[in-house]
Amino acid sequence: MKEISISASRRESLGKGPARQARMAGNIPAVVYGPEIEPIPVAVEERSFRAAMKTSGGSSSIINLDVDGAVNKVIVREIQRDPVTSRIVHLDFHAISLTKPLHISIPIHLTGTPRGVKTDGGIMQTTMRELEISCLPTDIPEELTIDVSDLGIGDSIHVSDISIDKVEILSPPQRTVVVIAAPTVVKVEEPAEGVEAADEGAEAAEEGAAAEGGEGADAKEAPKEDKS
Repeated sequence: MKEISISASRRESLGKGPARQARMAGNIPAVVYGPEIEPIPVAVEERSFRAAMKTSGGSSSIINLDVDGAVNKVIVREIQRDPVTSRIVHLDFHAISLTKPLHISIPIHLTGTPRGVKTDGGIMQTTMRELEISCLPTDIPEELTIDVSDLGIGDSIHVSDISIDKVEILSPPQRTVVVIAAPTVVKVEEPAEGVEAADEGAEAAEEGAAAEGGEGADAKEAPKEDKS
């Protein structure tokens, strides 16, 4: 499990105004809390936090958070974002104990191209992106990698098919992680024979009527013979 280091400073002023000022200065307001410590309001430099998350590969990493010289081992429990800009506006850091199990979600990474997709034109449907687990902080896997290369049409992987050393899986075992669905076939209905024959008969009748009408018109328009 990767460990990364981030520096933070204690926030002396709380509320929306000071939090807004912290964001304008390029910092993210945050709080550190846990069962064994009092909540600590802090601020983290936004650029440093983004770089650390990119390096670690996810929010399940253990962070050595240095708050004015005092280091706490924490994980990111929640990231709040602006609904319009997606910019991070607040962080929740959960202080952990290395000797107590921790409940956390890890990302699921699928590798390979399913046989049912490659050769039979199937569709891979992914229904889970994260797996909820419980384990010691030092045993947290960075991600769960699943090879789907052997899956054919109708095959699927459920949570019950997954096992990880030193980890208790908390997600419901019946949940589907990925399934290979059959390709969708659009069937075009052809008109029935009776309907088609009726349509042809109607067209023939219309053509006959048009022809008769044309002949009658020609007879009426023909000039009369002068007998005088």
